[in-house]
Amino acid sequence: MNKIKLFSFLLAGLLVLSQSSDAAQMQCHGKAAHWRDIAYSTGVMNKYKDVRNCIAWTAYQFDLPEELLYAMLDVERGPINGKCRTNKNGTQDCGPAQINDVRLKELKEFNLTKSDIKSKPCHNVWAMGYLLRREIERADGKIWRGVGNYHYNYSANPEIHNRYIRKVKSSWRKLNKKIESYCNQ
Repeated sequence: MNKIKLFSFLLAGLLVLSQSSDAAQMQCHGKAAHWRDIAYSTGVMNKYKDVRNCIAWTAYQFDLPEELLYAMLDVERGPINGKCRTNKNGTQDCGPAQINDVRLKELKEFNLTKSDIKSKPCHNVWAMGYLLRREIERADGKIWRGVGNYHYNYSANPEIHNRYIRKVKSSWRKLNKKIESYCNQ
């Protein structure tokens, strides 16, 4: 898939989501709001509010819970400004989803470059969805094993793998509490 096709997928998804967001609203005691409007309104996730439609489209395209991608971004907390973080082993984690540059070879068929991953947040989020879906498939459909493998393969270090899963689950619980709190106001 070339860059034009990738861009077309992203653009089509954004158009679909922008037109159908009213259908996906939840109602809380007369309040109308979509959970993502609440989730991205405060705290660390506020910096990702401009890519929330990219996140929603990626979740749709790869048949992943949008809340899971939200939780993973909350854990990764990568920069949206085109910078990468250098790890102790010399590899770099880039963009909002902290895509490690070692994984660029897995994205090569889509012509995604390191520059794309670090400076184009929607491309970065799409790469996260693609890599996560791939890890889930490699784990025979086990979502949490796939989530852990996205970060660190279980066979290489089960402790790091499982710690990441716990962090993502914790973030998802916080999201649910934030929405519940909003609904109970």
